[in-house]
Amino acid sequence: MEVVHENPDLRPPKVVATTLPFFARAATVVGETWRELDQMAADLDQRADQLTADSAERVVIELMAGGIRELARRLEQTEVTLAAYLPAP
Repeated sequence: MEVVHENPDLRPPKVVATTLPFFARAATVVGETWRELDQMAADLDQRADQLTADSAERVVIELMAGGIRELARRLEQTEVTLAAYLPAP
């Protein structure tokens, strides 16, 4: 017999077996994406290094690289969260 808690926050989370492939694929896609974004930011950094320090183009490129890195960081955190739903290897 299943014990039903009055407070829904106290119930243990349920992961249905059919959702595991979704989480595995989602974690893979997110992992690939944040790595690609990180590489894009590195490429932008290389381009910025070729420009003078007072170049307006350099400022824009540095802002873009910073935004891309922030997005990559958030995706990396999402990958860790998704991986928590996967069975240990």
